[in-house]
Amino acid sequence: MKNKKYATLLVIMLSIMVISGCKKEEQTLYNRNIVVDGIVLPFYESSLTYNAEDEGQMRSKLSSIWNDTIANLPGTEEYIIVNHNGEDLTQEFLAEKSPSHQEMQDMIKKVKENGYLIVRKNYYRVTTIEKEMKALFAGERIAIRPEIMDKVIKDNREAYENKDYESINLYLRKNDIKIYDKLKLQP
Repeated sequence: MKNKKYATLLVIMLSIMVISGCKKEEQTLYNRNIVVDGIVLPFYESSLTYNAEDEGQMRSKLSSIWNDTIANLPGTEEYIIVNHNGEDLTQEFLAEKSPSHQEMQDMIKKVKENGYLIVRKNYYRVTTIEKEMKALFAGERIAIRPEIMDKVIKDNREAYENKDYESINLYLRKNDIKIYDKLKLQP
């Protein structure tokens, strides 16, 4: 009788573990959150851990943040600092006064080394590579050279049907094709 209770309990626990394991989707590079602002594809995996943006551009964006918040001078664009989950980290970088050159360098280093992004406040969004691939093949994305889109779709149809997003991403990189969100380019 006692062994039967233990056996029943063991079966119930194993069933719960199996059900829990089946429901959770495996986290991959392609269903992991990413932040996009402008260009949505190709995606560079290294950007999750390191921001390779030009330091001059980063300095300009950070200056815009301080002009807008510290000096109350409106900039041309309102920027914020986010991680790849879209969490606004700007407050961690703000101070009472404009930063010195060294403080600015330290902030740029922190942004770069943590893979944070400095994005336009009203234009960035959180997505996944998988969602962007689906949108690309649904005709919801564009390239600067629109005539190239038919070729991208044709050359990568089989890879898309097989959910081989890595091949599509590599194709875009190899051919230097930048994919944009249609909605973010419209006035």
